[in-house]
Amino acid sequence: MRTAVNSRPRHFDIQFFAEEKTEPATPRKRSKTREEGQTARSQDLSAAVVIIAGLLGIYAMSMMIWRRLIQMFQDISNHLGSPLMFDDGWWIRPAAEGAKSFITGWLPLGLLCAVVALAIMVYQVGLVISAKPLAPKPDRFNPVSGLKKIISGRSLVELVKGVFKALILLAMLFSMIKNERELMLSVMMFPMELGFGIIMKKIWDLALRMALVLLAIAMFDYFYQRWSFDKSIRMSKQEIKEEYKQMEGDPKIKQKIRQKQRELAKSRMMADVPKADAIITNPTHISVAIKYEQKLMSAPTVVAKGEGFIALKIREIATQNDIPIVENKTLARALMSQVEVGESIPETLYRAVAEVLAFVYRMKKSDWAKP
Repeated sequence: MRTAVNSRPRHFDIQFFAEEKTEPATPRKRSKTREEGQTARSQDLSAAVVIIAGLLGIYAMSMMIWRRLIQMFQDISNHLGSPLMFDDGWWIRPAAEGAKSFITGWLPLGLLCAVVALAIMVYQVGLVISAKPLAPKPDRFNPVSGLKKIISGRSLVELVKGVFKALILLAMLFSMIKNERELMLSVMMFPMELGFGIIMKKIWDLALRMALVLLAIAMFDYFYQRWSFDKSIRMSKQEIKEEYKQMEGDPKIKQKIRQKQRELAKSRMMADVPKADAIITNPTHISVAIKYEQKLMSAPTVVAKGEGFIALKIREIATQNDIPIVENKTLARALMSQVEVGESIPETLYRAVAEVLAFVYRMKKSDWAKP
C-alpha cells in the first residue's frame, strides 16, 4: 500500500528563530554607542552651515580682505621694478609680505569657519571624546565587509542624495546664466570697476541661494540620519532582558541571595530565642518570642516569630531552655501581623503583653520560691 506524500515545498518563517529588533534603544545602549563614537550626525548639515557662515564672513570682511589683497599686489609690483630684484634673496621680502597680507586677510575667516564647524558638530552629537573609533578593527580590512557597505541601503541613499544635490545646483546655475545672459554680455562695455562689481553681485546672490538650498536639503538629511541611527541601534526584547540582568543581576541569582539572607536571618532569630522572656503561641500555628529589659528597652521587643514549622522550632528551642510558653491566640496573631523581628511592640498591645510578662514573672517567682 502506497502512502501519499505531499510534495509541496514547506516554508519556514525565519523570524521564528531570530527575534526582531523592534524596541527603542535603552539609555545604557545609547551611552555605549556614544562611547564607541557612533552617533547620529549629518555631514551635509555641517557643510551647509559652514558655507553660509563663510559667505556671511566674506560679506562682513569683504572690504578688509579687498584692501589686503590690493596691498599685497602693490607690494609685489613695486618690488618687481626695483634694483633689489638682482640680489640673491630678492624673492624673500615679497613672499613674506604677500604671506602676511594673505594670512591677516583670510585668517579671521578661517577661524570663523572652524568655530562654526565645531559648534554645529557639538550641537549634533554633543561633546564626545573617545579613542575607540581610532582602535584598529579587523572588519575594516575585510573586503567582504567593505563590499557590503558599498552596496548597502545607506550607500544608495547617499548616492541618490548626491546626484539630487548636483542636479539642483546645476539647474540653478543654468537658470542664472540663461536669465542674466544679456547682462553678462553688456558688462563688457562697462568700466572695469563697475562691471566687476555687477559680476560679483550676481555671483554672491547665486552662491547664497545655493547655500540656502543646501541647508534645506541638509535639514532633511539631519532628521533622516537621526531616524536611521535610532533604527540601527534598536534592540530586541531579549537584548533588553539581558541588559537588565547585567545591570540588576540575574533574577535567579538574586532569588538565591534573598533565600540565603532569609536563612541567615532565621538562624540569627533562632539564636535569640533562648534569650527571650516568653513565647506567645496560637497555640501551634504561630509562635512569637518577646524580651524585655527595663534598663535597655523602652518597651518589650519581638526577638523571633514564625508560622508553621518555624513556630514549632521556636517552641522546641523554648522548651529546651525552660522558657515559658503562653497560649494567647489574639495576642499571637496581633504580634505576628503588626510587629517585625527586632521592633518594639506598639502601644495598643502594651497591656496585653504586660499581662503575659506579669504572669511569666509570677510563675518564675513561684518556681524560685519552691524548695
